Amino acid sequence: MSDKEDATKKLDKEPLDDEALEKLAVEELMREAVQGAARAEIVGPSGWIKAPQQKTNKRFLVNTLRHAVSSNKYHQSKNSKHSFSKSPKRDTYPKPTIKKDKSKKKH
Repeated sequence: MSDKEDATKKLDKEPLDDEALEKLAVEELMREAVQGAARAEIVGPSGWIKAPQQKTNKRFLVNTLRHAVSSNKYHQSKNSKHSFSKSPKRDTYPKPTIKKDKSKKKH
């Protein structure tokens, strides 16, 4: 188990006071400094600069969500129609009813 996992478990159990928060902040800063130094050894001085986070493609996200919602609405309405009404084939072509005459029995 790493130090970070131990710290998160402590966070869940009890509220932190100022000293505990300061200790966690110092640990996180030291961890970032060690990672930055390792990147600087490999890449050079530009290794200290953090890589920018990629921006979300909002147009793609909005279109995907819009399509998912409309598809869900379509399938819900389609399922609700089928569960309460008869299929079109049954409405247009009713079953023929044939009544057998029981009085005429063949022996």
